[in-house]
Amino acid sequence: MGCRCEGMTPEELVLCLAPPPGEHEVEIRISRDKFIVVNNQGVHLKILAVDESLPFVNTFQRPISLENALKLANTSIDRLLCMVIDSLEQASKSGSITSRRLLEACKTLIDGIRAECAGK
Repeated sequence: MGCRCEGMTPEELVLCLAPPPGEHEVEIRISRDKFIVVNNQGVHLKILAVDESLPFVNTFQRPISLENALKLANTSIDRLLCMVIDSLEQASKSGSITSRRLLEACKTLIDGIRAECAGK
């Protein structure tokens, strides 16, 4: 099986190589109660809402553009791509079949990205 992510731009690779939701997705803290979350379904702003009268935390997520996420997280597309590769590997090690298959199919592409990440 070939790699479905071959020939994509770095922006497209972020979503193509991101792990599925809930499986070690990329999470970048941007404030005490806000996070950027990246998974294979998109880029989201996650907001934790704490209500002192309730014994739990409400979580809200809304889609945002990759461009806005990079600005809010104060990071580059290259750095985010490195985080995506790390998350994909963690998801695979934790038993994600989808992540493992993607790592196997895109080994050459991922090895190249990993080498660039190591050089930074």
